[in-house]
Amino acid sequence: MTVEARIRAGMLGAFVGDAAAMPTHWIYDPAEMLREVPSVEAPEFKNPATPRFYSSSEFPGHYESGSLSPYGEQLLFVSQWLAEAGEVSGTAMAGGMATWAATYSGRKDHALKSFEENVAKGATWPECGADDNQAHCYMKVVPATALYAGSPERRAKVEEAIRVHQNNDVAVEFGLVASDILERVFLGESLADALAAAEATAGPAVKSAFDKARADLSLNDLLKEISHEVMKDKPDSPFYDLAGRSCALPGSFIAPLSQLIRLSRQDDPADAFAATSRENIVQAAGDTCSRAVFLGAVVAAAYGPPPTTWIDKLSTAFDYADTAHPVKPLLGLIDDLTTKITSHNQRCLAPDA
Repeated sequence: MTVEARIRAGMLGAFVGDAAAMPTHWIYDPAEMLREVPSVEAPEFKNPATPRFYSSSEFPGHYESGSLSPYGEQLLFVSQWLAEAGEVSGTAMAGGMATWAATYSGRKDHALKSFEENVAKGATWPECGADDNQAHCYMKVVPATALYAGSPERRAKVEEAIRVHQNNDVAVEFGLVASDILERVFLGESLADALAAAEATAGPAVKSAFDKARADLSLNDLLKEISHEVMKDKPDSPFYDLAGRSCALPGSFIAPLSQLIRLSRQDDPADAFAATSRENIVQAAGDTCSRAVFLGAVVAAAYGPPPTTWIDKLSTAFDYADTAHPVKPLLGLIDDLTTKITSHNQRCLAPDA
């Protein structure tokens, strides 16, 4: 694949991974997840969708099967904004996010609410960003990395984008290493080489995450172990086995990283996108959608786009830039924004790309 083709596959993988996981999003107990999915073999795109903490009845026009999760809707906004702007500008992007948030009719997460509160108080970039250490960073990492892959500005611009919404060092640190991995795959390195290079330049917290991700454990058992570490002072808590499945970092980085490490050791992984996405839903459970954005982008860029049968299940999404005709086919929106992002990336325009 060319650089442009890998970026296209990665962007599509992020959106499809999110939409596939949305119908059972935020079901934390793996045993409950097994009861909720259509089947263990094909847990994706449950219809009707039954995510926790939001629903299509509570948010009309959102969250039917084939739709994006609240995370995916944020990914769509960031991607469309960058596609039109052609660059990351923290100040301008903060203004764009504030405008989008004011009209957004889906579920607003804590970080987005904190962002709005900060803006209302007069805060500008980067102080407008919430002090939030969760996996929201991936919604900026994927499109910003696509825009700047191959550019020496890439790391600085990805950080600038993250701090619009999350002015938090943990979110930035793990967001940047996710971007490091994704950029190398976009530019044609093997997944194994991309992971090794990212780890080699990482700080202690990220290196510790790599060590944990390499543990000889199933994904379910790995997240249970992380949960016990997070809740070590509360062994009687109902969240003792579940806390590591949340969107909090580093757990929401360690889980997909462990999947990527195991995938990179396979000579010719069959159905890599479907296999890793299904494992994320059934074994990891919890905040499946944030992890699916990072995981889906990397796997699709490295091994090829999602299955056509999955892509065909995408439904509609809100185009907040078009107030006259806001509801549009999601695949069309993704194709349009990806074309614009790749047209801005000089590496995609290079003759040897």
